[in-house]
Amino acid sequence: MQNEKDCGILTVKVIEKAKGQEMVIYFDTETTGLCPGRIIQLSYIKESENEAIGKNFYFAVDYIEPSAQAVHGISVEKLKELSGGKTFSDYADEIEEDFKASSLVVAHNFSFDLSFMLAEFRGIDTSFRYNESFDTMKYFTHVLKLPRKSGKGYKYPKLTELTEFAEVYPYDVSRAVKNLFGEGSLSFHNACFDASAMYLTVNSMRNKLADLNEFFAAKIKS
Repeated sequence: MQNEKDCGILTVKVIEKAKGQEMVIYFDTETTGLCPGRIIQLSYIKESENEAIGKNFYFAVDYIEPSAQAVHGISVEKLKELSGGKTFSDYADEIEEDFKASSLVVAHNFSFDLSFMLAEFRGIDTSFRYNESFDTMKYFTHVLKLPRKSGKGYKYPKLTELTEFAEVYPYDVSRAVKNLFGEGSLSFHNACFDASAMYLTVNSMRNKLADLNEFFAAKIKS
């Protein structure tokens, strides 16, 4: 059974959880720019009760906005080398199956990454499907309670602020990146690194927040 949720410009088709879907996906994207351009890197970690598996994809594109390149450091030329010339459509079936099979997808600023995923799948006339989402940026806003400059309410935490609060340090993330993706010498604003940072942070905070632990335990219960 499917139902639809309105996400602004595009519509997300959310499938009802099927038996055997006990896997959480932590994912991050690097892109050509804002609102929405193209995804140039997609990294995600599939966490089940007994294991965690990392997947990393690079996608060739023709143009990257200078402002975006300044953040992630990936040029069109470098991307051609990293991707081997392959595009999103070359991996779409595999990505679709993984996300569809998960019980929960996790991202930091979920709506941003979602808009790009929807655009990529719409470009190949395919629906992007997932069961349920969890936005670490929004959830932890009222845990960290970082004041806005205006003094009114709390601001959304950056991923770096969240990892620091959770006592997850860059060397912890680097070790996870190496173990999960076989990559080294990376930092924030690389999708492998950011997905690993989210994965470690959520699992660290599960030890401190009973409701969070209960929620995630139910999603990966065998």
